[in-house]
Amino acid sequence: MSTNKNNLAIIIPVFNEQDIIEKVINDWLFVAKKFDGFIIVINDGSSDNSLKILNKISKKNNRLMVTNKKNSGHGPSVYTGYKIALKKKFNFIFQVDSDDQFFSKDFNKLWLLRDENSLILGFRKKRYDSFHRLIITRILKILNLIIFRKLVPDVNIPYRLIGGEFLKKNLKFISSKSLAPNILISIKAAKDKKIKSVVVSHKERLTGMVWIVKFNLIKFMFKVFIEIISFKKII
Repeated sequence: MSTNKNNLAIIIPVFNEQDIIEKVINDWLFVAKKFDGFIIVINDGSSDNSLKILNKISKKNNRLMVTNKKNSGHGPSVYTGYKIALKKKFNFIFQVDSDDQFFSKDFNKLWLLRDENSLILGFRKKRYDSFHRLIITRILKILNLIIFRKLVPDVNIPYRLIGGEFLKKNLKFISSKSLAPNILISIKAAKDKKIKSVVVSHKERLTGMVWIVKFNLIKFMFKVFIEIISFKKII
């Protein structure tokens, strides 16, 4: 593993993405090679052929590390990826979802801002998502503004670059079972005034299933609200 001071971990949580996962991984392997990085995939107990495909790719490319775990949801999978990246002492951690709704070509926009900010977020100016996902983003934006007096355009976006030291310092305050660790990380970076948002392209999801459909929207928002309030008391 590289010891370059800018070495990069790309965290990708995966659940049942057999139709698109090979393309997604190959796109990000190109980025990993260009920026002297590695991909850490967290397979969240996929019941399709996702894990088989991932293992096949990893045998041919040592920049891909695959961790398989029991299904526990997107948030805990992201958390697991972060913990692994910190244990391996990566200096920068990038997280993106496996649904192929983002473009790897936009990564450099975030990378160029890494030295001045603890967290750089993508911002979907034009977004191709279902109505309920748009509602979640709007509610979270309002909650963040009311509770923390901070305006973050896309607080939970799964396209983000995090400084390793910042993540190490703050992940310890977040539960491994958190539904939305990314929201809490965004809140802390905003409070520290070490956050930046840049516009990235977005596209329609063509394969797989949106996980929140299986998780009642009201129940999800209530639990996230409790997490935010609890986090506020800590920070």
